[in-house]
Amino acid sequence: MGVEIINVTGGKPSVSKARFISQLGAATRSLNAEIKKTIIQVKAVDTGRMKNNTKVKIEYDFNKDKFIIQNSGVSSTFYYIFIDEGTQGPGIGIKARKITEKTLNRAKVQAALDKLWSKWADYMIDRQFEL
Repeated sequence: MGVEIINVTGGKPSVSKARFISQLGAATRSLNAEIKKTIIQVKAVDTGRMKNNTKVKIEYDFNKDKFIIQNSGVSSTFYYIFIDEGTQGPGIGIKARKITEKTLNRAKVQAALDKLWSKWADYMIDRQFEL
């Protein structure tokens, strides 16, 4: 005679998981808003193309328990790398603007990431007790 385990939540994610997923979206929106501000602040472009096309998405792989931050701004990704990190070479020198570093150090981004880590910790603790 075996024991049958029934998911009493009807297949819906736990409250802590739902809050964590919601905070992933909030952190992503905050990071995108702040990266646009940083691009403008450091005068990285003369046009709005990089500002308007550079998008970042924060995801979490639940199967591997790892965070993934993806730059999905296809139009500006290649150019963004040169502006962000700079280049050195004979005749070609693009000053590193450190857009990513400056954006991640902004207070609003830090606050959003702190909330994300908090919701992630709650989820990880609650997950230990899920059936």
